[in-house]
Amino acid sequence: MEEKIKRCVLRVLELSQGTKGEGVYLVRLQVKGPGKHRKIEVLLDSDAGIRIDQCSFFGRRIREQIEIDTEPPVLAGEDFDLVVSSPGLGEPVLMSRQYIRHTGRLLKVVYKGEQQEETVMTGRLQRVLKSGDTITALELVPVTAGKKGSRSGGAVVELPLERIVRAVPEVEW
Repeated sequence: MEEKIKRCVLRVLELSQGTKGEGVYLVRLQVKGPGKHRKIEVLLDSDAGIRIDQCSFFGRRIREQIEIDTEPPVLAGEDFDLVVSSPGLGEPVLMSRQYIRHTGRLLKVVYKGEQQEETVMTGRLQRVLKSGDTITALELVPVTAGKKGSRSGGAVVELPLERIVRAVPEVEW
């Protein structure tokens, strides 16, 4: 069933290109619970970030698509909750494409060091490095927290994407 719902979501995104859906992509889809307690969570993003009115627009369109999908019916006659949202602050980056919109922002990154040990670094994402259309590495300027806010310091660190275990955008005050 999750694959059928994913197909509906991707169809709505495809049909919405050129309108409110320009550049919007699916980050994650989760289907939870049975029958009338079913909850469908759709996480969308774009390279420029996604607005609340876009989430509302996609929520309506996705619900319509799920309800009219007849090959075979996905949730014919069933009640379900549908939540369409964007990744919030403090949520980890799930797709490499998401790094693009976080350029210039503070990230807390857990990565594997030379000896495969996990290391944590907080830094400002200076640049996303690509080879063709594929993101290969991130350039971060290390940041340390002090009494009077964050301070950038040290040389730019280049982290290959395959060494990054987790990256979470940080709230800046």
